[in-house]
Amino acid sequence: MSLFDPAISRRIIALSSPVMLAMLSQTLINQVDHILVGHLPLAEATPGQTAVQISQILLWAFGGFLASISVGTQALAARRIGAEDTAGAGAVSTNSQLLAVLASLVVTAGTYAAAPFLFHLMSKDQAVIDLGVPFLRWRFLQITGMVATASLKSFFDGLGKTRVHMGVALAMNLANFLLCVALIFGPEHPGIAAVNQVHQGLMVLTGGQLPRLGVPGAGLASMISSYIGLLLMLVWSMRDEYKPYHIRRLSNASTKTMWQIVKLSVPSGLATMFAMGGFGFVLYVVAKLDHDAARGVGRTVYSTATSNIISVLQLVFISCIAYGTATATLVSQNMGAKAYDLAEKYAYTAARIGVVLFLVVGLCLTLLARPILLFWNPDLQVVAAGAPILRVLGFVCPLIVVALVFTQALYGAGNTVFVMTAELILHFTCLVPLSYLCGITLGLGLWGVWGALIFYITALALVMMLKFRTGTWKKISI
Repeated sequence: MSLFDPAISRRIIALSSPVMLAMLSQTLINQVDHILVGHLPLAEATPGQTAVQISQILLWAFGGFLASISVGTQALAARRIGAEDTAGAGAVSTNSQLLAVLASLVVTAGTYAAAPFLFHLMSKDQAVIDLGVPFLRWRFLQITGMVATASLKSFFDGLGKTRVHMGVALAMNLANFLLCVALIFGPEHPGIAAVNQVHQGLMVLTGGQLPRLGVPGAGLASMISSYIGLLLMLVWSMRDEYKPYHIRRLSNASTKTMWQIVKLSVPSGLATMFAMGGFGFVLYVVAKLDHDAARGVGRTVYSTATSNIISVLQLVFISCIAYGTATATLVSQNMGAKAYDLAEKYAYTAARIGVVLFLVVGLCLTLLARPILLFWNPDLQVVAAGAPILRVLGFVCPLIVVALVFTQALYGAGNTVFVMTAELILHFTCLVPLSYLCGITLGLGLWGVWGALIFYITALALVMMLKFRTGTWKKISI
């Protein structure tokens, strides 16, 4: 068998490219926040970037748990499409949307009230807390938009219509960028050449009446852009070509279908919470390193360096997840058509293509680590702490894509409980204890923490690949 079957490879690339572009574009919402905050005055930039990263972890711990509804929705919709059951695929979307809105409204109310308490758990630096709590509250208010969009996106992805979310994500990202420039800096110049020109245009359009909200302004911009994205998705779903699916027919509401979605999605949501808990603990360990370094309030050099490395790696992780999501659709559709061997070929071919692609991406990170981190934050101490680690992480990129392709393939097959269990074990018997042991107890500092993360990624890739090789996922019926 050819390592890169031409027909299979073309199908994978055709389906995954729009998903990758869409999810990368959506991820850039977080990167825009991070980069622009990094160009505020130093007293805001360094603690501000730490606050943004903590907020993103907390947002994904709760919003990401709910957004995992996309896993069950996509798997069920794709399986129905593979079986040529149009009405069944539409009913999946109806029930997914109902669950998304109801659950996210409840969680939004609770997390908004709990934001100060949650932030104090993650950081003791008062400058980080003062900037982070209002930012986090704006981000929590976007949970409903985020989850409802994920529900609709997963339906379209299950149909193989991956270009839908691509267009929406690009528009949403543009809106977020413009709003961030306006609301973070107000009448002040951002100090970034290309951004200065955009800022000047916004000043002219508003008659110079831009409010300077700083770090919280980035949160407000993200919240508004999230609902712009949802509105665009809703409008697109009303096109004539989707009317046969009847995705808003209330008579489709079914506790049985809802339970199927929940049963498939909750393990993925818990896996997301375990992951965010693990990464949150890593930030806690790094914050302790900052405290022990005693540089003063707001000089969270290790935390900001870690935050910026994570921010850069998010582009890699999200690309891999998006690439894997397309693989999940192909696996699920072929399982629906009872073509199990073809489903397996898609996963293995996707992994091989991914390794080649992310070898190139990793090489770029290794060679350009310092200028990349300078762009994220010009604080030379932060760059000096992070650049050597980012260079090493460039070599880990192929392992990341292997881990996430097989994770998503197992999701597409409906094997979500195994993924949840593996994430639980690896985070709380590997990542959490090793990051503290190596970083604090053994005195290896930042290198020790990131060494634990590299070990975790290697173990995840090995576990997911070996599980997929067993072939037990072929027997799952959903």
